[in-house]
Amino acid sequence: MRQVVVMWLALTGGSAVADAQPASAVRMMTRADAIASALSKSPRHTLARLDSVSAFAQLRTARQYENPMLATSYTEAGPQAHVTLDVPVDLPRQREPRIAAARALLGAMTVRLGLADALLAFDTDTAYTRAQTLDAQARLLALTARDADSLVTLVRIRRDAGDASDLDVEIATVAAGQGANLAVTAYANSAASLLRLQLLMGISPDSMRIALADSIDRSAVDMPVARPTSNSMGIGQALPVAAAALDVRAAEEQTRLERRRRFGAPAITVGVEAINPGGPGGPLPLFGVSLPLPLFNQNRAAIARALADEQRGRALLLQAQLEQETAMTLAQTEAVAARTRAERSLRLLATSERINALSLLAYREGATTLVSVLEAQRTTRDARAQSLEDLAAVQVTNRVLQFLSLRLPTSQ
Repeated sequence: MRQVVVMWLALTGGSAVADAQPASAVRMMTRADAIASALSKSPRHTLARLDSVSAFAQLRTARQYENPMLATSYTEAGPQAHVTLDVPVDLPRQREPRIAAARALLGAMTVRLGLADALLAFDTDTAYTRAQTLDAQARLLALTARDADSLVTLVRIRRDAGDASDLDVEIATVAAGQGANLAVTAYANSAASLLRLQLLMGISPDSMRIALADSIDRSAVDMPVARPTSNSMGIGQALPVAAAALDVRAAEEQTRLERRRRFGAPAITVGVEAINPGGPGGPLPLFGVSLPLPLFNQNRAAIARALADEQRGRALLLQAQLEQETAMTLAQTEAVAARTRAERSLRLLATSERINALSLLAYREGATTLVSVLEAQRTTRDARAQSLEDLAAVQVTNRVLQFLSLRLPTSQ
């Protein structure tokens, strides 16, 4: 399923490069580097890979032949020495569905490994976007706090000139203090988002600190929204649906195997008998065949359990198909709504910044009040924060559509 990872990296852009850095180093991390680090170092990838390794071991177990059993005995009656070798017979009609079931299970686990890696890449990508948003908000709030301090200085100058009162100075000082507190909180949230990103990347905060190399891309607003694609059966189906379909195939093969186990596998016995006082000398050959008789047990319980697993697998396949179709439709709707909000937010931001600049100019010239300036600054601050949130939402919803559009490669 490495092809799925390559597909995801191609969607997110960039190359999968994650070089080791010295301890306590600060590294500029691109989005592609973060995803590559998560796919190579995260425990989530390791756990998913181990499930696939376990399924491969089950396939090897299904293919192997049972070992023969050597038995020896000694009796007082001749022949006194007995040496036998019991060789289980692996009938083709039982071996074939057993291997087919294990192969289908391995295919399902391989698809789930690709799905787990794609989901890990998506979570890392989303965490990177969130960290970008919070970092940009922290920087904007820091600029807003400095603007508020500049406004306090301006109010004091006007008070000394007799154009403002001490009350205006106090109001501007309180507003500046509130802005400074918001900036401190924003920086704390930004630092926490970086730690969550490092957690997904599998990097200890004691060994390395990361910094974001990419910025929020406003061009995402202009990207076309992907259309839902058909979840048809066969090659090219969505990864969750493909995994569920392989589970159904494994359950069908297991049912076929249990039906054929109504008559157990025979065993061939070969050996020799020796030490026969009063009888013919030399070892005597021994040959026999053992056949299980289905008198008390015809494997009905195992067949019933296999049938139940098969029906459960079909229900899960139907559920996976419905969830995939619903998720794609919802994601498309959310993508359109997010892009609409982002376009409006950018227009409102441009308007609020013009109002903020004009109100500050008017206050310097004595044409407006301090309250109007503070309201304009608050509106601009909120508009900046909202535009960043909406731009991030556009990027996340686009990534959701890309994630849901991933299909099982044709080589699988």
